[in-house]
Amino acid sequence: MQKRFKPRKKKNLKIIKFIFIIIIIYFSFNLTYKLIYKSYISKLNNLEIIEHIINNTKNNKSNNSFLSKYQNPDFILKNNFNNLKHEDIVVDNLVPDENEENEINKDVLVYIYSTHETESYSDKYLEVYNIKPTVKTISYILSDYLKDYGINSLVETGSVSDILRKNSWSYKYSYEASKELIKDKINNNPTFKLIIDLHRDSSPLNATLLEYNNLKYAKILFVVGLEHDNYEANLNVANKLNDLLTNEVPGISRGISKKSGTGVNGIYNQDLSEKSVLIEIGGQYNEIEELNNSLKVLAKVILKFIEE
Repeated sequence: MQKRFKPRKKKNLKIIKFIFIIIIIYFSFNLTYKLIYKSYISKLNNLEIIEHIINNTKNNKSNNSFLSKYQNPDFILKNNFNNLKHEDIVVDNLVPDENEENEINKDVLVYIYSTHETESYSDKYLEVYNIKPTVKTISYILSDYLKDYGINSLVETGSVSDILRKNSWSYKYSYEASKELIKDKINNNPTFKLIIDLHRDSSPLNATLLEYNNLKYAKILFVVGLEHDNYEANLNVANKLNDLLTNEVPGISRGISKKSGTGVNGIYNQDLSEKSVLIEIGGQYNEIEELNNSLKVLAKVILKFIEE
């Protein structure tokens, strides 16, 4: 009697070969896609990376988990959004050496630092990847938008947290720590047109979110300390920026908060320069897309302020 079926061993061998081929194809595609995607992302500047996150990941409705492990903010930000990529002028070159006659770079018009550099935004989408954009992140985004308008800016790379640790200071001494970072740069660079201490607020979302013309914005608040002799000059800067901002996008500004009295700093290092202003962009619940939209507007406003 002839056998009607193939031997079981040969059948099992074919199944094993088929599975093995599928595994090879899977890993080959994985590796190829990763290399191509990494090459693509590496060619983007910081602003293009942020736009990519918003358009291709944050707003992506696809549930393709296979590709999403490469197209996610964790991969993009940790591997590509690097402060060293930013084409800023090196901080040390801006402060004249005592032993050398270094000419101050007169092209640097805006100085950006963050006294509370660890303040972060609780972006619901990015939290999935254990990422929280900080005020340091948005400082570089703002700097890039200013560059698009031909305004060179300097983002402070020194760490307030390091100074606090070095001096065994608690968090409440943050302004003393940031003063150590900024004082020499401000004193040695009189060509700065605007000095920004960038923060974020801790107000609820309904106080920090604006929807205008089908776009969402993180609202902006200006803070001026009244407990030093020259506060009126700082207040004048805040008033001009506030007016320009309100004219640009009605409702985006939360106005000017004047600080003095018990329980507040009251100075915020604004006594170092009449060009200083503290700006709070959004709050802890604002997302990267809302922040990005506001930074575009703020950069345009700063351009108008400098031109005036």
